[in-house]
This record gives sequence, C-alpha cells and structure tokens, in this order.
Amino acid sequence: MPMNYKGSHLYFGKYKVETLAKKFGTPTYIYDLDLIAQNIQKHISAFHGNVGIHYAMKANANPQILRLMKKKKIGIDAVSGGELLWALKHDFVAQDIIYSGVGKSSEEIELALRKNIKLINVESPAELIRIALIAKRLKKKARIGIRYNPDVSVDTHPYITTGFRENKFGMDKSFLPELKNLLTKNKKHILLEAISLHIGSQLKNLSPLSEAILKTKPVYKEFQEFGLKYFDIGGGIAIDYHDDTESPPSFVEYGQMAQTLLKDLNCKILCEPGRALVGGAGALLAKVEYIKSTPFKNFAIVNTGMHHLIRPSLYQAHHRVLAANRHQGETLTYDVVGPICESSDFIAKSRIISKLEADDVVAICEAGAYGFTMASFYNLHRLPKEITLYKGRATETKPMLIKDLL
Repeated sequence: MPMNYKGSHLYFGKYKVETLAKKFGTPTYIYDLDLIAQNIQKHISAFHGNVGIHYAMKANANPQILRLMKKKKIGIDAVSGGELLWALKHDFVAQDIIYSGVGKSSEEIELALRKNIKLINVESPAELIRIALIAKRLKKKARIGIRYNPDVSVDTHPYITTGFRENKFGMDKSFLPELKNLLTKNKKHILLEAISLHIGSQLKNLSPLSEAILKTKPVYKEFQEFGLKYFDIGGGIAIDYHDDTESPPSFVEYGQMAQTLLKDLNCKILCEPGRALVGGAGALLAKVEYIKSTPFKNFAIVNTGMHHLIRPSLYQAHHRVLAANRHQGETLTYDVVGPICESSDFIAKSRIISKLEADDVVAICEAGAYGFTMASFYNLHRLPKEITLYKGRATETKPMLIKDLL
C-alpha cells in the first residue's frame, strides 16, 4: 500500500499528502508512476516475456501514464474511437492497439481499418458483417479477434462481470456455426488472428478465469484453420481496496496459470490489464468543508464526490479514506459525502476515521483506476486536477479537451 503514516502525518510513498494538497489544491488526483512501473515489470516477468500486454486505457487515460506504458513497450486496449485517437496522439502506433467493445459505430470501424490497427475484437455476427462490408469498400483485410463468452459466473459486482450468459459481451458456443460461415464467406476481407475472452473486473481468485480458459481452448482449436495466432485472456485481476483484508491473486500466480493452461496451443498470449496496473497507485485528495453532526450520524462534507469518483455510488465500491493529519489519535464514525444534490453522492458510509475538522485534508485511496476517467461536470463543478509523481518530481497534467479528439 503506497499510503502510510509517519507519526501523525500521511505519506503517499515518499510524498507528504498535506504538502501535495497545499501545493496543488484540492480536489486532486495523484498517481505514483514509480509504482505503476513496478507493476508493469512484475506483469511482464510473470509471463517470462511470452505475453503481449495491452493496457486497458479505460481505467486511466492520463497522458503521463500512457507515455510510461509506451516507454515500457506496453500496448493499448481501446474501447472507443476516442480512445483509439487518444492513444495515437500519445505516440502509440497502430500495431500497438487492440479495439474492443460491443457498440462500435461504422465510423469507428472505418477509423480502425484506415489506421491499420493490430486487432478488432468482434462481439457479434452483426458486427462481423459490418466490418467485412467496410473492409471490402476500403479494399482492406481486417484483422480480428472473436470475443468468446464462456458462460462463467464470477464473484464480483454484477455490473462488472462480463463473461456470463446474461451479459451483453461476447458470443457463446451457439454462435460458432454462424461465425464459421461468415469467416469462410468473407475470407478475402477478414483475417481471424485471435480468440479472446474477458470474464469481468476485480477477480479475487483465479478459478473462474481458469475455468473460462479451459472452456475456450476447444474453440481456439476449432478455429485454428483460419490462421489463429493469439489467445487473449483479457484482464480483471483484483487489487486490495481494504488494506490487506483481501488476498487478490499475484501477477506470478496469474502468469503461471495462463502459461500452464495454454502451453499445448503454442500460441502467443495476450492480456489486457487495467486496474491491476494503476488502481492501487492513485489517490484522490479532498478537503473537508464542514463537519455536520446529527443525533444519528456524523457527516464529513468534502469538496469532491460522485462527480469525481462515481464508483461508491455506482458499484457500492469501497475506498479507504485516511486523514492527512491524525488529531491526537481520536477516531469517529463518519459518512463521507460530497456537494452534489443527490442522496447517492457519497464516498464512504459508516467509516471509522481519525477525528476530522473543517479544512482538514483526506486521501481517498486506491483511486488510480476508474476515477478521473469516469468524472463529470455534473452540477457544473470543475474537474479535479491530476498530478503524476515520478522519480521525485510532481507534474500537473493539462486537462483534456474535446477538441483534442477531433
């Protein structure tokens, strides 16, 4: 955990949280790039180099994080035309990019084909037909992967499970005859290079993923005649949001499991980690505006909320909340809430925290993934700042504007 107390003061790695808040203001996201670099290296080492890692940039599209990924020779998993363009803007080449997602528009598919990206992961027969028609019109051959839905139930929040029969993602075994027919009919304009799966996010053990891989291997073998090269195992390894009360899988366990199960296929393994690389390396700093005590609850009203970090409201997600300065060892139970005019605007409920006062700074931990990237201007509040910490330097990121994607 990068957040630790030294005496009464909270530190994020080597950086004093109060000092960062004073220098940059609040609300502010902070990201430890040194820790992200360590996570990247652990991921590469776990597979002994036999892996193509494509960072799921939906987790965090901060430019400095993307530049670090590029420096470490990590590719990109994009889920929109905007993400594809954002990756290209930050020095990734087309062959670095895999394009996933269930609702690709004709314009987005054409963009991907014109740029000649590495792979388009196909989610339905209708999408495959659309890709073939566009490729024919452009006189190109589209390189694709088939996203297989292995019908595996995962012990995670239902909103982030993606490989069960009731989910919208991928195609189950009932689609296979139709897919074979379409691939045969469109072989001039479609080249099948990958079978991919992604069963969900925040996987707390590897058993469901192991089951999914074993269910998908026969599909890979069945489609090898079309020229397969890659077996894409997706991403989704959990991080610890509860300060060591959970024991998520390690990178080593993840890599060993995948290599053991896929050894006989003689294929290149692809994976698409997001949260596992960046989630624990970020935090959201906020200021306490008011303390409001009622006969029923203590409220710590802070200057951030669901508009900056929607996970607690959307997923009932847990984030540790730590006071930047502990006041004489006292603790109280608080609901940490924001300024938005919604009852769902909260960061934490019934949380025991060091006693807080107005103007105190708090750190909302493990916020490096699905934080700023899901932020909004709701109630016309400004977006938080973003600060990257790398090799002893703190750098502020310029805010992304819509015109950057046009």
